[in-house]
Amino acid sequence: MLVVGPQPSSKPMQSPSTISPGQRRHTLPASEFRPLNTQDAISVFEIEREAFISVSGDCPLHLDEVRHFLTLCPELSMGWIEEGRLVAFIIGSLWDQDRLTTDALTLHKPRGTTVHVHVLAVHRTFRQQGKGPILMWRYLQYLRCLPRVRRAVLMCEDFLVPFYRKSGFKVLGRCAITVANLTFTEMWFPISGHAYMRRNSEAIRFPQLALPLESPSTSEQLDT
Repeated sequence: MLVVGPQPSSKPMQSPSTISPGQRRHTLPASEFRPLNTQDAISVFEIEREAFISVSGDCPLHLDEVRHFLTLCPELSMGWIEEGRLVAFIIGSLWDQDRLTTDALTLHKPRGTTVHVHVLAVHRTFRQQGKGPILMWRYLQYLRCLPRVRRAVLMCEDFLVPFYRKSGFKVLGRCAITVANLTFTEMWFPISGHAYMRRNSEAIRFPQLALPLESPSTSEQLDT
């Protein structure tokens, strides 16, 4: 790819001391957490594809499915952005049954009280830095602020069970879903109460999820 640099300019550059108080310096935040949108879909899929295909030969979500969930429920996603670059992400949707079924792979149930965590992935450059556990912790704290969410569930290969246990997930048992020759363990995390964010998670500025007020009904390549 040919990269064209900026053309020289005869206009002198302003030094910091010459910037007036009314002018704002436009800089990217060093680190932020935000919901994803369809414009992030390609970046999400590129990270996911690299993380999963080398291990399992397939991705939990293909590009059209990433766009599908980021259109229907972007507020159930979380991206970790460093200096304008997506370095890690989680994508979730709502589910309305006690256990996951094949439909949970593609459907978003707006009246559900369970968040199905479809995928957590970290860019290869940023692995082995503890970003996976930090992102999951922040995501679970965020879910506590959603009025109708009662729990989070996910399915993972057996070798990832210890990772999710450290994040507070408990084993439900063997998942009914299989993909090709892969089998999965289903795990869950109780979302008890509606705690406020802890002081050191104030960087998450997410909109509240608008859900109908009615009584509730009764895979993952990670940075370790």
